[in-house]
Amino acid sequence: MANSTSIQILNDGPRNVVVKIDGLLDTSDLTSFTIVDPALLSSMDINNVKASKLRINKIVYDVEDGLDFELFWDAPTPVRIWNLVGRGKIDAHRFGGISNNATSPTGKITGATQGWSTGTILSYTIVLELVKQ
Repeated sequence: MANSTSIQILNDGPRNVVVKIDGLLDTSDLTSFTIVDPALLSSMDINNVKASKLRINKIVYDVEDGLDFELFWDAPTPVRIWNLVGRGKIDAHRFGGISNNATSPTGKITGATQGWSTGTILSYTIVLELVKQ
């Protein structure tokens, strides 16, 4: 087999976006890959204005034991958003969300994994609740 990753846009409204990422690793860790690009999402208003970046309001995750899933703000020097290990929920809307603080950001959110080892099959499921900005 080969590694597989599925990225589904569950909601792409004028303000909010929900993205689900499912993956199965059986050959290697994943290097940086794009999870969501605001330029590819629907417009925020009737004037066809696109979001240039995103804010994270909630992360729900289930990362198999032994695997780390890293989220990054994409930029010339990527900035780590969070290292997801195990199972959990980060409800960031209570403090205004997690804003993109990268220098010269592209607006994209990327991901990578660490922890795969030969002979193992590891999986992850992550749901991101985002706000267009």
